[in-house]
Amino acid sequence: MDYVLPLSDIALDDVPEVGMKAAVLGDLRRGGFRVPDGFAVTTAALHDALGAAEPGTAVTELPFPAGLPEQVAAALEKLGDVPVAVRSSGVSEDLAGRSFAGMYESYLNVFGAADVLAAVRDCWASGSSERITRYHQDFTDHPARVAVLVQVMVPATAAGVAFSVNPVTGQRDEISVSAVTGLGDRLMSGEATADEWTVRSGAVTRISGDGTVLDASDVLRVADVVAQVAEHAGGPQDMEWAIADGEINVLQARPITGLSAAEQIPVDDEVPEGFWVQAPNANAPSVPMQQSVFLPVFDASISNIFRYTTGGRAAARMINGRVYLSTLVDSPDEQVRGLEQAGARVAAGEPLAVIRRWNNELKGSFGDRIRAFRSTDLRSLDDDGFDRYFRDLVAMFAELHDVYFTLACAGIVAMGELGLAGQELLGFGPDQTFAMVGGPDGDHVPATTGLSDLARIAAANPELRTRLADGTVDEARLAEVDGEFADAFARYVSAYGHRTIGFDITEPTLAEYPGTLLNLVTAQLDRPDEVAKRKQDLAAAREAVLAKARARLAGQADRERFERALGQAEEGSALRDEKVFYAVSAWALFRYATQEIGRRLHAAGLVDRDDDGFYVGLDEGLAALHESTDLREAVRLGRGRHNWALANPGPKFHGQYGMPPSIEGITLSAAAQHVRALSSWSMTLQAPPAAAKDGEGLAGLAASAGRYTGPVRVINGIGEFGKLRDGDVLVCKETTAQWSILFVMVGALVTDQGSLLSHPAIIAREYGVPAVVATGTATTELHDGQLVTVDGSSGRVIPVTT
Repeated sequence: MDYVLPLSDIALDDVPEVGMKAAVLGDLRRGGFRVPDGFAVTTAALHDALGAAEPGTAVTELPFPAGLPEQVAAALEKLGDVPVAVRSSGVSEDLAGRSFAGMYESYLNVFGAADVLAAVRDCWASGSSERITRYHQDFTDHPARVAVLVQVMVPATAAGVAFSVNPVTGQRDEISVSAVTGLGDRLMSGEATADEWTVRSGAVTRISGDGTVLDASDVLRVADVVAQVAEHAGGPQDMEWAIADGEINVLQARPITGLSAAEQIPVDDEVPEGFWVQAPNANAPSVPMQQSVFLPVFDASISNIFRYTTGGRAAARMINGRVYLSTLVDSPDEQVRGLEQAGARVAAGEPLAVIRRWNNELKGSFGDRIRAFRSTDLRSLDDDGFDRYFRDLVAMFAELHDVYFTLACAGIVAMGELGLAGQELLGFGPDQTFAMVGGPDGDHVPATTGLSDLARIAAANPELRTRLADGTVDEARLAEVDGEFADAFARYVSAYGHRTIGFDITEPTLAEYPGTLLNLVTAQLDRPDEVAKRKQDLAAAREAVLAKARARLAGQADRERFERALGQAEEGSALRDEKVFYAVSAWALFRYATQEIGRRLHAAGLVDRDDDGFYVGLDEGLAALHESTDLREAVRLGRGRHNWALANPGPKFHGQYGMPPSIEGITLSAAAQHVRALSSWSMTLQAPPAAAKDGEGLAGLAASAGRYTGPVRVINGIGEFGKLRDGDVLVCKETTAQWSILFVMVGALVTDQGSLLSHPAIIAREYGVPAVVATGTATTELHDGQLVTVDGSSGRVIPVTT
């Protein structure tokens, strides 16, 4: 009788013969997953051994059925006579609702037929142990049937467990990864403390450990495999894995038992009077720490966005976990007063003065302060010192955002002056106006050109180029291949990596994703000079538009007005991304400080996880450090409310929109009339897109001229930057300045949100990339690999039928 089955021949239907563990691994191996080779000793072997033995014979002394020793020896020879792992594979093991996890035995690094057969007997004995028998009898009256799985040992450099959903909170959109160096049995037995990570929407967060076992790119690879295993299995999975020779091996997979839904605690905030719009860039609800710090800053500074246009007032409020904005309705007298004040400021040259002060003083000062905060070793501070550090950081954070929104309005005015001049003097539309302003410029630009410089260094070293291209070198081993490149890469990460991708402290920084940055360098190996070429092309196109404009200007007064407006627009052209560059650098510091408060609270036994710091407020967290207050209940409430907000996005609007009282017929000064015209010009850039016609794809705002056909790549966050390939159509909700590092590879851009003055529109024009923004649904209606044509002149995204 055949008592041995090769793993390659085993399928899920073979559970009665080989047990659940072996059947699942055989099925995964047949499904294309990397599973170490091996074989199974069937349940019939134990059955026949028991049948042939004298009553009362101990399992460890059972005689082997005839033919089993020879079959095991032959199977080992086929594997190459290498060390193997010998593990029990129970028929009832790893079923949904009954895991038997940790109850059956495993024996590692077993060598030779004699020792393997001895381990087989020990596995049989584990199947009849009292703890398994009692556990088993909760489900069936039949005795446990045990097969034995024998597999080649893999030389693991790291191993662990991954859950396709968070087993603690039950969150279905969050993957958990645990990792230790070497073999995973050290984790299962409790001998080693693991690094613990969570992955959500491509974003990796380390919640405990020192982060030395895996880098973020490896965590993402493990998360991708467990997600594929769960999809293959049709339900949430708990997967044991090991990395050997750079490859991820699946060692075991089973349904997650005892899974409960993430606790959701409803939030029912009172909606303030008025008309409230969900903040356009707030794609996710704010965690409590962010609410406690950013909301007061946002509310205090948001009115600056109208300082040089309407002089109106705005407010920010948290409604059911999400930020909403409202423009307060003013009486006619208040509207006139606001317009007159704004007009006086513009007439006095305040917008240009603010831009020049930023260029000449403020950005340098904020840059120095940000670098000083970043250079502080947070772990070296005592709790009092950390308290002062965090509060000083919040004060700087508030100052920067006050300037941020004032600059945003000054930039609108500077571009509006050029827009009005072009419209009134030349009949130019917005697209021609934008074409007259310079290309990529500002302190944020080296973040993009620096990647091209790195690609140039790498391309000159054949070994490094090859190893980057085939993925056999990571950031930790760069110095072994090219010391110059390793040093340059480290300098780049230090200078430009400490930025969040969006205005959300739960999102990791680029410095936490060095592997992603390295992938972006690799993608430019064949075109390291592409950024310089695009700048030259844009400069040439700009000069052509300007020459045409200047040739059509009629008189001296017109030419002076045009050149004055052009000069102001050029002085403010870098503002859009440059202020974001500094702001997200401050957000990174905010994130790091939040991680540190969570680490301290966890170390003090006041919370359960390092990332619990995100789920308490600033004052609450700092006070707990001083007073040793247990915050577990506060964290439970914060997490529960955040989970509820994630599951309940809320309406786009609260309240009824009401037109402000008309001020028609009221006499305004020339200065007030001018700022009103500037406001009207800028508002035309916010016009909603026309609805798409049936069969013609998506419609949005035509944001950057040109037409391009290519494959779609939907990117939801930094963790997915590495998916982008040269020539892809980048599809995303929105972009910020940090996304600029992708544009050297982008063929076209499509976004859910935006306007002609939004970042995606501006950056697309700066890089000469066709773009359609404000489609509303591109990230949900388009999918990776889909071929589309993006028409940045008509605002259409059309699927291509092949």
